[in-house]
Amino acid sequence: MFLTPLIQWVHVGSVVLLIGGFFFLRIVLIPIANHHTDPNTLISSALRRFSGVVWCTLLTVLFSGVYNVISFFRTARATAADSIVSDYSLYILILAVKFFIVFLIYTLAIILTFPYPVFEVFQKKPSPWLNLIISLGLIIIFLSAYLRRMTY
Repeated sequence: MFLTPLIQWVHVGSVVLLIGGFFFLRIVLIPIANHHTDPNTLISSALRRFSGVVWCTLLTVLFSGVYNVISFFRTARATAADSIVSDYSLYILILAVKFFIVFLIYTLAIILTFPYPVFEVFQKKPSPWLNLIISLGLIIIFLSAYLRRMTY
């Protein structure tokens, strides 16, 4: 009884921390860095420092998300056994779209924070990628709220 709200709190808190951190980098830090004598060093340093937060939040979102999906399908199976009319196809479709967008966010977050030479091209000009992560994150938050309010 206590575990489910705790896991949901960890899940939502991690998403907010991740998207909020990328929002801060894009809206506050990058414009300040552009007035700095060496903006690439400052931005790279901030991304490196933020990478620990990114990796922790990615892991907590992954594990808590798996728990939430398993809990949903257990509840859905129990509800479907009690009711003749239960169609979860719209829910599952929206959930699949959400998973795909989450995959994109994970990929971009890894590209922006993993210290690998191939990713330096993206890390030197992170603004468009941060814009994309923030936009996708806001879509994820909307889809999550929509899924939470779907009733069957």
